Amino acid sequence: MSTFVVKLLQRSQLSHSQIDVKPFIYVRSKWMDDDVEFDILTTSDNQNYRSIVKYDEFRSGASELEQAYDAFFAECKSAVTTHMGLQGFDYEISMEDVEKPAFKVYKCEGYETLYLDVPLRKVSNCYQMLDAAIEAGQQKPQAAPATESDAQTTASLAEYEKYVRDSKLKEEELLKKFLLLLNSKKAHIRDLESQLEKRSGKVSRAKNNQRIFSDDEDDAYGAATQVMNIDNDSD
Repeated sequence: MSTFVVKLLQRSQLSHSQIDVKPFIYVRSKWMDDDVEFDILTTSDNQNYRSIVKYDEFRSGASELEQAYDAFFAECKSAVTTHMGLQGFDYEISMEDVEKPAFKVYKCEGYETLYLDVPLRKVSNCYQMLDAAIEAGQQKPQAAPATESDAQTTASLAEYEKYVRDSKLKEEELLKKFLLLLNSKKAHIRDLESQLEKRSGKVSRAKNNQRIFSDDEDDAYGAATQVMNIDNDSD
C-alpha cells in the first residue's frame, strides 16, 4: 500500500474576459491491493470529491486502448502521482453533467487520448485529505533518505496546508463582516421600533386630549339654559 499527495495543473480554456489564474487540483491517492482511493480538492471552487477505482477498470481501459495492462497501469499511476503532473498529460474536473462530476486524465501526444475517467462524489469535509496526507507523512520511516517522490509529496502537502489555512482565514473574515452587518441591521431595527413607539405614544396622547375636549363640549352643551339679562334702555 502506498499513498501520494500531489498538486496537478487543471487545464482550462480562457476567454477574453477571464483572468489568467491557473486552477489546481490536489490529489491524494491511496493504492491498495485491489483498488485505489482518490481524495480530490479543486482550487477553482474549493470543492472536495472522493472516488474508488477498482483495478479491473484499469484492465478494461488497457483493453479498449489495446495496450498491455502492466504498462498502462504504471503510466496511469505515474500520471496521478507525479507532482505538477506527468509531461504530456492534461487533467480536468469535468462538470458536463453537474450531478455526475468526473476526474479526467488525457494523454496528449500526437492526439488526445482519454486515459482515466473517474466518477466523483462530493464530500463536505474539506480536511479529510489534509488529515490523510499528514498521517501518510508520519508513517514514513524517519531514517530513510528522502527520495524525489517524498520531496514532491512534502512540497505539495505544504502548499495544500497553506491553501487550507488561507481559505479558513477568508471564511473567518467573511463571517466577521456578516456579524457586523447583522448587528448593524439589528441596531437599525431597534431604532425604528423606538421611533414607532414614540410616535404611537404621541398619537395616543393626542387622542386622549381630543376625547377630554370633546367631553367638555358635551357637558357645556347639556347644561341648563340660563336667563339672559337685557337692559331696557326705554326706561
